[in-house]
Amino acid sequence: MTGDEILEATLELACEKGLGRVTMSQIADRVHLKKASLYSHFKSKDDIIESMYTHFRDKAMRQSGSAEVDYGKMVSGHTLKEILTTAVASYKQINSDPDMDRFYRMIMSERSVDPAAAAIMVEETEKMITATKNLFYAISAKGVAHFPDPDAAAFSFAMGVHAVIEYECDSKHAEIGEAAGMMDTFIDEFCRVYGNKP
Repeated sequence: MTGDEILEATLELACEKGLGRVTMSQIADRVHLKKASLYSHFKSKDDIIESMYTHFRDKAMRQSGSAEVDYGKMVSGHTLKEILTTAVASYKQINSDPDMDRFYRMIMSERSVDPAAAAIMVEETEKMITATKNLFYAISAKGVAHFPDPDAAAFSFAMGVHAVIEYECDSKHAEIGEAAGMMDTFIDEFCRVYGNKP
């Protein structure tokens, strides 16, 4: 039994029962291990949850080709709209990986009641903000756009993208087509505000 198999089995259990109802005993039973053997792989359920996040995110990034990003190359020769559209598409591709999608859905449904789930959402948001800041520094350095405060602009863009993606997911799940085109509109408005040099 490998650690990855334990993580995949835990995700299945969490999707079936809800993360808060999954116990170490249930995980051990699912993977046909004694509870003591499970503890030799992971010290706690919170350790498993954090490991699930790292495992599924890293796997999705490798499969999407997003593991290593050269921001200078990504920015060179492109308009602000092209850069931002590519960045958002890359992020959405990572999150559309089937295991990553199931993991995020489970975590998002638990974040208001489970501190470990909330911590993962904070960690993912902080990674998204950091990546966006690095992108915006490259955009500024190449003179593609002027940001009076690149950190604030990056934070605003990252949180806006995050909110639109959540709205798109909720609209899809509720079978309401209201979110169609919203990301394009958001990117267009952002480019209108920041796309010209002073």
